[in-house]
Order: sequence, then C-alpha cells, then structure tokens
Amino acid sequence: MQINLAVLLIAIPFAIAIINIFLPLILRKILTFICSLGLIAVLINYFARPDALAPLQSGPLFFRDFGHSVFSIDMMAMFAMFFIQLLSFIILIFSLKGVVKQAERQFFILFPFTVAFCNGVILSDHALSFLIFWGLSGVVLYFFNLLGTTKEAPRSALKTMLIVGGSDALLIMGFVLLYAANPNSVWAISALTTPLSGLLPITAFVFLAVAAFAKAGGFPMHTWVPDFSKDAPVESAALLPASLDKLLGIYLLARMMSHLFVTGLTVHLVIMSLGAITVITAVMMAMNQHNGRKLLGYHAVSQVGYMILGVGSGQALAFAGGLFHLVNHTIYKSNLFLALGSVEKRTGSNELGELGGLGKKMPLTFIMAIIGALSISGIPPFNGFFSKWMIYQGVLEKAKDASPGFQLWILACLVLAVFGSALTLASFMKFLHSIFLGKPLEKFANIKEAPSNQWIATGLFSLLCLIFGVFAIQIPLNLFIYPAVTACGFSVPHMLGLYNPLFVLLLMGLAFLVGIFVYFGTKKVRYDEVYLGGMSAAERFRVVGTEFYNEIRTMKPLKAIYDAAERKVFDVYDVSRNASVGLAKIFQKAHAGQLQVYLLYILIGVLVLIWAL
Repeated sequence: MQINLAVLLIAIPFAIAIINIFLPLILRKILTFICSLGLIAVLINYFARPDALAPLQSGPLFFRDFGHSVFSIDMMAMFAMFFIQLLSFIILIFSLKGVVKQAERQFFILFPFTVAFCNGVILSDHALSFLIFWGLSGVVLYFFNLLGTTKEAPRSALKTMLIVGGSDALLIMGFVLLYAANPNSVWAISALTTPLSGLLPITAFVFLAVAAFAKAGGFPMHTWVPDFSKDAPVESAALLPASLDKLLGIYLLARMMSHLFVTGLTVHLVIMSLGAITVITAVMMAMNQHNGRKLLGYHAVSQVGYMILGVGSGQALAFAGGLFHLVNHTIYKSNLFLALGSVEKRTGSNELGELGGLGKKMPLTFIMAIIGALSISGIPPFNGFFSKWMIYQGVLEKAKDASPGFQLWILACLVLAVFGSALTLASFMKFLHSIFLGKPLEKFANIKEAPSNQWIATGLFSLLCLIFGVFAIQIPLNLFIYPAVTACGFSVPHMLGLYNPLFVLLLMGLAFLVGIFVYFGTKKVRYDEVYLGGMSAAERFRVVGTEFYNEIRTMKPLKAIYDAAERKVFDVYDVSRNASVGLAKIFQKAHAGQLQVYLLYILIGVLVLIWAL
C-alpha cells in the first residue's frame, strides 16, 4: 500500500521518540540509529519502485484513507524527504558520541521528534495537517535551543520561539485568507492555484512568505539564526537552521511560487530583491564576527539568500539552481558546523581569538573544514559553485526577457549575489586561519583528533560536497532536482553554458602536484624563533584571524550601519519588543485613574462611532 510511506516516515520516528523517554541513554542511541537507517531504507525502496515513480512524476498521489488529501507525495516532496533522512542520519552519526552530558538524554528524544514532524510537513497535503506539523517543528526548535549551556540560551530560545512562532500565527491566518479567497476549494494544498490579485490573496501571500522566510532564515526574519547557532548545542545548529529548517522554509516558498499563487514579474522582483539583500547583509555581518558559531550562523542566513533569489525568480533554470543550492547548503553548512563542533569539544571554546594552530593537531577535521569552506565560497569543482552558477545563469535569462528598467534591477540583484560570494571566500579565510593555521598555542599541546564518529560524519559531508560538484548533472540534478522542478510545473531547464568538473578537478590536482614538486625540489626552509624587543615573542603577539577585515567595520559608509546593527535596529525581535514596550507605556499614561479623563475617552469614542455610521 502506498500509504505506508506516509505512515512509516511519520509514525516510526514519533513512536521511537516516545519510547526513548523510558529507555537508558545507550538504548536511546541504538534505537534512534536503527530508526534513522530504517527510514532511509523505506525511502530508497519506494524510490526504486517503477510503479511508484510513474504516478509520482505525473503529479500528486493522495492518501485518502485518512480523509480527503491528508497526505500526498510528488517528486518535489520526495526530493525534500530524501534529504531530510540523509542529513539527519549523518548528523546522528556525529551525535552518537560528544553531545554535552546535561543535554544528551533530552537530545535523543527531540531528535526523532524533529524528523517525524519535518516528514509530516512535507507529506501533508491537507492544510490543517500541514499547519500542525509545521507548528510542532517550531516547538522542537525551541526545546533544542533550551538545551544550550550558555547564559544567553534561554533568551535565544525565547527569541526563536517569538519569531518562528509569531510567523506560524501568520501562516495560519494566511491559509484562512487563502481559503476565504477560494470558498469552493477543498483543503488540499495541491489543489489550490490562486491569482495574486485582490486584497485577500495578496495578504495571504505576504503572510505565507513571512512564515517561509522565518523558517528558512531570510531577511528580515533571520535574526534568530545566529543566536540559535551560538547558544544551542552544535549538533542542533547543524540539524535545524543549517539543514531541516532550510528545507522546510524553501519548500514552502517553492510551492508558493510554483502553484499556490499565480505570480507576476513584480512579485518575482520583490522576492529576488529580498534574496539579494539577505546575501549581502548577512555576509557583511559574518565578516566581523569573532565567535565561530555566530559567523557560521550569519553565513547560514547569507546562503539562503541565493535560494530565495533562485526560487523567487520564477525562471526554470534559476528555480532549479535555488533547489540545488538548498541541498548543497545543507551539506556544506552541516559539515562546517560539525567541524567547528569537533574543535569546540576538544578545546572547550568556539571563540576564534582563543583558537589557532590546530591544523597539525586535528588534520582530518582541518581537511573537512577546508572542503566545506571551498564549497560554500563557490570554488569549482565543489558543489557550491554549480548551484550558484545555475542561479546566475537563470537570473541572466530572466533579465533578458525584461524591460530595460527591470533589467537593471535584476542585474543589481545578480551583482550583489556575486559580490556576496567573494566576501564569503574572504570570510572563510579568516575562519580557517583563526582555528587551524598560525603558531600552535601551548595550551593545545595535548589536543588530539576528533573521535571517529565525528570525522566520519564530516567526511561523509565532505565527500558529498565533491560528488555533488563533480557529478552534479548525473546524480543530484537528474535524480532529484529536475524531477522536483517538473513536479512544480516547470520544464526541465537548459544550461546556458557548461563546464567539465572532472577537467577542472584534474587541473587543480596537477597544480597541487606541481606545487608539491616545487616545494620539495627547492626546499630551503629555516625555522627560527620570533623575537620582539630582544625577547621571545609572547603568544599574545601572534597574528590572530579576528583582526582580518577590522578596517571594514570602521569605514565611514559602513560604520553607521554596523553600529545600528549592534544596537539591534535591524533585529525584528528587538524592534517589535521595543515597539510593544513603548505602546504599553502610552497606555499606562492614558490610564491616569482620573474620572474626567475616562469621560473624555467615552465622548471621543461616541463621536468617532457617530462619524463612522
């Protein structure tokens, strides 16, 4: 029965989470691991069945056993489901050893709950079911944040709950308005196609877009991501804002831009502009971060801008590139979070200024971090280049068909995206130098490589970065992205230009070998002590990566913006909180406790009512 897919992928991890409440820790780990492997087996078995793939490619398949269109699956949903299981499994490998003791027991309860709720979101075709699972995925996000051991963790959890939870309320209102605009429609999401004209559809679109942006971490609903990344357990940061929440948010946005609403050029330009703004603002903030996790958090925001830019364009190639970049981001960003997590667990710190010289102590972790950094920076032949390249080509194709004024607008978005990629590379030079390069610190003399489960997990992510870059067309695009794009109503896009990743990999390998030959062939290296004022230089005088790009922070055009950002002027949470407090103070002053003032309010109210009637 094809309903087994929905039942198994939701019910099994949910049941495991309930059972784990009553089990000792070791059994929780074993049961969760078996569950995760089982879910992958279920998906692979279903994906490999020719009789299952045929109806999936032609459109949604409804499971009516639970009522009209409660669950459905097409290739867009299959694409999201596959990577939810794959990513969660690899992150689980990392988590089997090393989760902080005070959070470990709760972690292996929340983990299967998270997988179950995320699967429920993707499989739900009934709006009510979709809203329930979407809200539950936000609840586990809040509890994961509470597992953090920093002093700011409770505040970060509250901020996350209010931003994500507040957007969930807008999501509910958005669906209510959507069905108010389509009174004769059923509650099946796949059956809705609403022209974006009139107050109700436009308001519904805005509400749903806010929810999608908040979940994925797009501007201006992004500010919870860096705080969550810094204060929650690092495994949670890799699982949620770096991976699964991105999948859910962009999945909803892709559904909105493909069939939920009939959108035009104006909407495409607005969404693309928000994507470009997300890219450039977040990467500028990342460059000046001294905390490794917060730096990665801002980059998690910046990279979602490329996804929004591609998916929001309404152009087939850019849309496919946006989905492909979603996959690539979840792979290399999880890799980077976990690599930093390995360092943090060995050294006890994620502050860049307190690290350095760990490349020799943790060579495997260093190699994995380099691969992740090259991938996120868009360096070929790694996966981040190919998806960004598809987005750039699609945006250019979009500009070709627009009027001259709109062409400039679209090209401005493209320039910001390309510039953001260059700044990403600069930022990760700082990241790698601060952690792995430079003179080793004495306090890290006895540091050893990360445990095997941790470097295996980062190694798997690194391997995917290379495979999805070198064999991008053969594996991720042909197997997952193009079928998903077709399921969303687009034709399979054609590349404007192609390059040979294997040839690029060969050239890079040859350049590396030439460099090795030159080094050993002309090796004349002398090691000596560094002296300062006739004495051996103390460690505090070493070159620290946190000093990189300090000049950008003090540049006159940017200093005011950075100062405003530090005052939380652009933080939707703090702005809303300050507005609420200010409004409360106004009402406090209005309630003076004087009878004549209240009589005046009554008189004004009566006059307004008479005027209105």
